Amino acid sequence: MLGIFRHNNPLSILLLLVLAFVAEYFKVGNAHVIADHPTTLLYKGVTDLLSPLNAQEHLSTNIIRYLIITAEAFYLNKIAIDNKLLERSTFLVALSFLLLNFLIPFKASFLLLLINAILMIVFHIFIIIYKKNNPFNNILLCGFLIASLSLIVNSYMIFYVWLTIALLVMRPSSIREWSVMNIGFLIPYYFIVSVLYLIDKFSLDAIATFVTPTLHMPFTAPVVLAKMALVVLLPLIGFSIGSTSINKMVLQNRKAYIIMFALMLGVILINILNMDRINDYFYLTIVPAAVLFAPFFQSFRKDFIPNLVLVLLILLSCIR
Repeated sequence: MLGIFRHNNPLSILLLLVLAFVAEYFKVGNAHVIADHPTTLLYKGVTDLLSPLNAQEHLSTNIIRYLIITAEAFYLNKIAIDNKLLERSTFLVALSFLLLNFLIPFKASFLLLLINAILMIVFHIFIIIYKKNNPFNNILLCGFLIASLSLIVNSYMIFYVWLTIALLVMRPSSIREWSVMNIGFLIPYYFIVSVLYLIDKFSLDAIATFVTPTLHMPFTAPVVLAKMALVVLLPLIGFSIGSTSINKMVLQNRKAYIIMFALMLGVILINILNMDRINDYFYLTIVPAAVLFAPFFQSFRKDFIPNLVLVLLILLSCIR
């Protein structure tokens, strides 16, 4: 079965589209959109803008979410192919992305889909800047994008730590580039502070609102907990089993996997700090998890074990 996804043929694309459609069909409800805690001004603005899409479950809404998810899967796969993050040009990253999307028991909110797209763009930029002589514009853009996330929900300040780690991994010992990154990070804050001050509505709560961490979960269904545990464990297993092939890659690709592993740890920490809203935040795991899990599918000489895991994951995803 996996052999189909190791070649650029129309059948593999068709199967991926079917997998994304089935995942959207089997998920019975949307993720809870965060609305019961103090929020920043930008968060309110973005959620109000996206509320028509999140509020009702129409056919058009499902189609839009389906198109966004499949587009993100193929974009992440293109990043992997262009930068040779796998041994061969395959659709395994897209398969991993859509398989984990199927396994996650909640439909993603459009805000989380937007955030995942930004994370993919930042990851792509960091791979590109590895060999650039003057990547200051790219680094500035990364800082700007991550700062925009932190202005939406301040739990995403963790992404600033990830941004710093990613820069130090790809461009070590460059204080100048780190300074440029911080300038990019401060620009959105400077802009929103200036606007609020000019319209006489300046308030720290509108810019930075931190939520008290909680360990209370909004559900206890064993099937849901099992699926979420697998989404966390599978990329760690894939990264561990695929480490042999990853270590044979060029330095740029090895560093790309280190960046994704750091991002995985960051989003796990975000979910731990926001346990009562985990059914919304949990979808953040899908981008790093897909990249880290994909090497699992090509780490065996024979496809029996990967095919068995693939079938079992699909069957488990179908259980409601």
